[in-house]
Parts: sequence; structure tokens; C-alpha cells
Amino acid sequence: MEENKETKLKIFKYNAILSMIFFLTSSIYFGKQIQNYNLNKYTISAISNFLNQEKLSYFNATFIIKALMDLSFGFYVFKYFKIPLFSPTALFWILATLSFGLLGFFPSAKYVLIHNIIVAILFLTFSLSEYLLAKLTKDEKFIYLTNNFLIVQISSILLFFITANFNGVFEIFYMFMAFFWLMIFIRNYLK
Repeated sequence: MEENKETKLKIFKYNAILSMIFFLTSSIYFGKQIQNYNLNKYTISAISNFLNQEKLSYFNATFIIKALMDLSFGFYVFKYFKIPLFSPTALFWILATLSFGLLGFFPSAKYVLIHNIIVAILFLTFSLSEYLLAKLTKDEKFIYLTNNFLIVQISSILLFFITANFNGVFEIFYMFMAFFWLMIFIRNYLK
């Protein structure tokens, strides 16, 4: 019975990676339908400024679906490592995923302050999650790799904020870094 339960949970093992693929392809799909949208000029959430009400509902749903997929991945990781739900590792992951879900409803063009607060919370909590998840592996090489990834991620965040050049290209770059880190984490530590 316990083995059957474990097998059912494994369906969530790759959800963080699948959610990124889903979100990026959905965003590209919506972006391609808009004549004035440019990844170099706007963030991904800014797509919402160009959509009619019907398409906007679908676009906002992509943020929620990604967040739900990331939450299910988080719960898989919590169970795998036997992490309590109210531990810092779990709480930072949950806060990061819920923050992402909110971004679709607070695009930067309409809600600058709220959007920036959510983005700051998202980057901070996701970065802390990466670090704490790496520590769970007890693998010094992976922790070292994670620390280097964090330096690159945080440096790029600061660079884009300082230059006020925060756009879709940066977001995709950041997601690819997170994607690469997650691939290593899942492949090597969630066996």
C-alpha cells in the first residue's frame, strides 16, 4: 500500500520542470499573437496589457497552473526529504510559488509597486529555496554549484534592476538558470 502511494506521488517529481516548459511555451504563444509585444521591451506579465478579456483569463490561468504544478513538486520534495510543512525550506518554496501565481494578476505596467514587491519576494524566496534544498542533499559539490548559481542569479537580478532593463529576455534567462539547477537537483537527488 505504501509503495503504491509513493508511485502515485512520483507523478509530481518533474512538475517544476514541466511547469516552466508549459509557462514559457504559453507565454510565447500569447506574445506571438500580439503585434506590439516585444520581449526586449516588456516583461512576460506585461502581455496582459495587450490581451482582450477572454485571452487575459487564459493568460492569467497560466500563472496559476504553473504555481500549482510547482506546489505539487514542492510537496513531492517535502515528502521525499521528510520536511515538515512549516519548516523554513517548505515555507520559502510555498511563498515563491504563490508569489509567481500572483504575477499574472499584477502586471508591471498597471501595478508597478505591487508587481515589484511580488517580484522581490519571488526572487528572494526562490533563491533561499534553492540554497536550502541544496543543503538537504548534503553534497558539498552541489551546494558549491548552487552557491555559484545564486551569485549569477542575484548579480543578474541586480544588474537588470540597476539598469532598469527588466524584461522578458531577462525572465527567460533566469528561468533557464533555474531550469538547469532543477534538472541537476531532480536527476541526482530525487531518485
